[in-house]
Amino acid sequence: MSTELNAPATRVTTPSGDWYPDAIDLAAVKAAHIPLYTQRTEITSDGNQAAAVAGLQMWRCLIYAGFPITPSTKWAEFSAATINGQKGTKKRVKLMEAEHAVADYMAAASAACRDLIFTTATSSVGLDHMYETIKSMGASGLGNAMLINVYRCSANYPLCIEGDPSDTLGQRDSGWIQISCRGKQQIYDTVLQMPCVGMHHDVLTPTMPGFYGIKDSHRNARLICEPDSAIHEFQDRWIKPCALPGLINGDTAMGNCVTSRYFQGFKVTQKRRFEKTLDVLPQVGADFERTFGRPGVSFFELAGWPESGGLDLAVVSMGPDFGTFEEIREGYAKKHGLKVGGMCIRLLSPFPREAVREKLRHARAVLVVNQAHHQTRGHLTLDVADALCNLSSPPAVISTFCGMGGADVSVSTWEAMLESGRRALSGDMPPPYQIFHEGAVL
Repeated sequence: MSTELNAPATRVTTPSGDWYPDAIDLAAVKAAHIPLYTQRTEITSDGNQAAAVAGLQMWRCLIYAGFPITPSTKWAEFSAATINGQKGTKKRVKLMEAEHAVADYMAAASAACRDLIFTTATSSVGLDHMYETIKSMGASGLGNAMLINVYRCSANYPLCIEGDPSDTLGQRDSGWIQISCRGKQQIYDTVLQMPCVGMHHDVLTPTMPGFYGIKDSHRNARLICEPDSAIHEFQDRWIKPCALPGLINGDTAMGNCVTSRYFQGFKVTQKRRFEKTLDVLPQVGADFERTFGRPGVSFFELAGWPESGGLDLAVVSMGPDFGTFEEIREGYAKKHGLKVGGMCIRLLSPFPREAVREKLRHARAVLVVNQAHHQTRGHLTLDVADALCNLSSPPAVISTFCGMGGADVSVSTWEAMLESGRRALSGDMPPPYQIFHEGAVL
């Protein structure tokens, strides 16, 4: 709040409502931040802690709304324990009675002050219960909302608490920027960068960074944490004061109703802001790499990709199991005399269609590996096939499923999927999709 409670409020009239820019003293909020780290520090962390630490280091994060649900519960536990241990801190954790209440709280808080960041973490049916509010937020322009999705099967039956990305893939029409992470360092780095993307004035879209439950949420690894001051300097370069009204610093509200005469206009604007992510995200990622010396957010990661782009077999997948492919890729390629490269998708929505097409257009065949149940050929398969559809001679697309429900994706499974792709190079095309486990086709 303003430091002078009785001072007259500055009022700015805009086409979308009156704005009171002095309602919250952002300089006082920043000055009140208690740093977690004053120098670069190496710790041991699991994925939930990595995501929580990143949020706690942001001066713009004051309130953390949460509800415990496996496998994201530790995010709330660690955030609460850390804040409780900081004497004099202004940060607060709000534990709600249900996931839909978390989403409602985030919507209200994000609209209240567009210059602060409001974040939570959830999984599976927790994300499902947020759906109505999440879809409203996706269209709202509230780029300061960030939902960390710890991937888990999005279904109550059969109940499975391990990680597959079906929950996040089921939300792809909600209008949030969705980016997938693998590894603790990438989780931490991504959470730091996504508000810079979502709060950019050309984008103004909420963000949903995510990572695999259990495989990354509950396993420990080394994590390098940057000093809070360096994070603030980086974020402040990208996050500028928002000149749009909010509820506390303005008088607009969510939930307005329009007729068909106006609805499409709202959606056209939403799509244009959403697609600006494709311009802004690489810029934020490049600046992060210059600043901290580690790769920033990107459309995808590449493994074994020749500069010429010519490949016999290109593998497209996502998540931590891609690391097993990286380990066996070179040996498999040499054994069979093939050029084999891999693409690990990071940006799920908006899907980087043109960038994917340019990388895959010179491959002879593309093996797409899906890890979430889908009624047809797979979420990633349909995106990849769509990206390639305008080519005069597109590569063959082979669709596979594995690792659903967080099942292990072993070396033998990867080799069996690669064999399916290799046979396709000789014209032996498999069925529209195949499901693999422990080296066998199910």
